[in-house]
Amino acid sequence: MARNGRFVRAQITRAGMVLAAVAGLAAAGLPVLPAGANGVGTVYVANEGSGSVSVIEHVGNTVLVTVPVGPAPRGVAVTPDGRIAFVANSGNGTVSAIDRDYYQVSNTTRVGKAPEAVVAPADATFSMVAEGPGSEIVTIDAVGARVKAVQVPGKPIALVANRSGSRAYVALEGNSNVYPVDDGDRVGAPIPMGNPVVAMALTSDGGTLYAVVPETNSLAIVETGSGKIAASVPVGLTPLGLTIAPDGRIFVSNSISNDVTVVDPASRKAVATIAVGKRPVGIAIGPDGAFGYVANNQDNTVSVIDMARLEQSKIVNVGSRPIAIAVAPVQMVPATRPAGPAPQAQGSKPPSGAVVGGASEAVSRGTGASGPSVLPKGMPNTGDGSVWSGPDPLTYLPYAGAGIGFGLVLALVRRRVARTIPTRD
Repeated sequence: MARNGRFVRAQITRAGMVLAAVAGLAAAGLPVLPAGANGVGTVYVANEGSGSVSVIEHVGNTVLVTVPVGPAPRGVAVTPDGRIAFVANSGNGTVSAIDRDYYQVSNTTRVGKAPEAVVAPADATFSMVAEGPGSEIVTIDAVGARVKAVQVPGKPIALVANRSGSRAYVALEGNSNVYPVDDGDRVGAPIPMGNPVVAMALTSDGGTLYAVVPETNSLAIVETGSGKIAASVPVGLTPLGLTIAPDGRIFVSNSISNDVTVVDPASRKAVATIAVGKRPVGIAIGPDGAFGYVANNQDNTVSVIDMARLEQSKIVNVGSRPIAIAVAPVQMVPATRPAGPAPQAQGSKPPSGAVVGGASEAVSRGTGASGPSVLPKGMPNTGDGSVWSGPDPLTYLPYAGAGIGFGLVLALVRRRVARTIPTRD
């Protein structure tokens, strides 16, 4: 009995210490991670409808924390060291920087009117943002400050860059060309694609550009040296996103057929199809190649793909209308949990609070809770990031840019798919 009594007292003492630690975190205004969380928050999901980013840990594939950002986030990218996730907020023209050690916004920078995509080159200390209405590619530094910009001949909707960031490729809305951008300030000769492109991915050596073409339900394979299309691979219905796995296979998310097509780079043929959730758009794969992640825009979930078995192994509930996904290139665990709020860059102010342990509708949605989040041309932006009200949003289907950025589908695709898209449940 004495031994059992000592055991019980020890457990009570430990429980008290845990409760005290949790209370300390809460008092400091820091997110309290759920029991069993391992701190490896490597997957970032931009929720366009709820103005938030869901952070998923890579081992158990559960949501660690939901971070409020700006309205209508459509793009997300993680810096090479894994410490900062940049989020393109199309609703207010800003980029939010989420600090990995605090799971809070540490800096917010205005880059234009409606940024659609953001990329973080693997070997660079800067990132690049596709700014739609301003027809610009904006370069930002390690904390998100604007460094330089270059004009492009239209509204950029998808962006990808090589490892050094010395060359990027941008796709423009309604434009059947892809444009190279060198050193962030020079636009090169266009690469003819035949039809508009809505998402791209680039091999690590920069030699091959993959681009999805919704109009032809295909994946275009471009040799960047010649600027020529080397092959076109049939995929599913209305592909809107893609990513390259560590082993070189290409994974294409098909928004109407609700599946992912796996393409072998050697044979340049589709070798598998994976069923996922409703209207898959953004897609990314972990650095170890064990899991893939697909943002299902219509049912507010992320499908986790078992890469060995090529099947959906889990469904994770996230925020409203998830649209973009990025996976940190490295897995890191903070040495210690911070004792205070994230340090703020000069003049920045993060959104208040963070929602922990799965999706939540409690995050701030801006000014009001109505109005379309994907806006047709000419409609004022209320900035609330709300969804599925007002004009039929199915007419304005959003799309992915290399898993990291989105905008409005070209008018021809809108007309083509309107007849095939079921009404919202």
